[in-house]
Amino acid sequence: MKTFSVQPPISNIQRRAFGRGLAVGCSRLNVRGFPLALLWLLVLCAANLRAADSPWSRVVVLGASASAGFVLAEPLGGPETTRCKLNYYLDAAITVPHPPVKNLASALFFMNPEAFAPLQIAAATNSRPTLVIGVDFLFWFCYGDGNSDAERAARFEQGLKLLEPIRCPLVVGDIPDASYATNTGIIGSEQVPSETARRAANLRLKAWAAAHPQVVVVPLAKFMRDTLANAAVRLHGKMLPAGQTRALIQDDQLHPNPHGAAVLTLGILDALVARETKFPAADIRWNPAEVFRLGDQSANDSRQP
Repeated sequence: MKTFSVQPPISNIQRRAFGRGLAVGCSRLNVRGFPLALLWLLVLCAANLRAADSPWSRVVVLGASASAGFVLAEPLGGPETTRCKLNYYLDAAITVPHPPVKNLASALFFMNPEAFAPLQIAAATNSRPTLVIGVDFLFWFCYGDGNSDAERAARFEQGLKLLEPIRCPLVVGDIPDASYATNTGIIGSEQVPSETARRAANLRLKAWAAAHPQVVVVPLAKFMRDTLANAAVRLHGKMLPAGQTRALIQDDQLHPNPHGAAVLTLGILDALVARETKFPAADIRWNPAEVFRLGDQSANDSRQP
């Protein structure tokens, strides 16, 4: 299985062993031995400092089924579901050494976002993240239960409030029009907000993000609109041509397939590096075919005994 881990920290046992070795070396000090030992110590310390300072060192994914992976034919998960998980494509896209991305998202999120979301937030903040990605975290705070636009607005506000404890860079998606997915039965018409409620949620998100400088908003609504229309999709200054993008979305007209997960991942990272300068664009593999190949390979490897 491919690993993405950085140089591990020096353990206490290693420090003591090194200290004893250094002490013995110093007792027999000669001109060449001491500088060599000192150089080795500096190299180890530098490697650990680089790992600790990397903005990619603790990346966490939050959210629902688009992030967790979902395939209608595998409601309880399976090999195709695993291939749709965003973390594998994030690992493939980030070229610098980093620990594997932690995916806390759940395909069951839609059943009770008020219960699932706080658990995900607590688990994320406890891991001291350097980057949190929740591209579909807010979706079910606008969709789902709600007898009126006012009720949906109140639930959306609750979702924003739950994100407040996250102090590191945070990437969230805006709210797409998923009304077309009612044709496939993946969601019911009663779960779909009115156009007025959806627009109001996106305006509120824009204002909230403006008041939180660490927040980056990904245009998920545009991604969904363009792919379902088979229109061209822009990725880091290049275009995926029209006529080829509908193939990125599953037949349920809501969830990305593995190729779509790779492209969505690059859309997330494109929005991030455009806003957050400490995440260099040079750290990203921008070729969607390569990101798909490597991510899909890791997903398949993860299922091997």
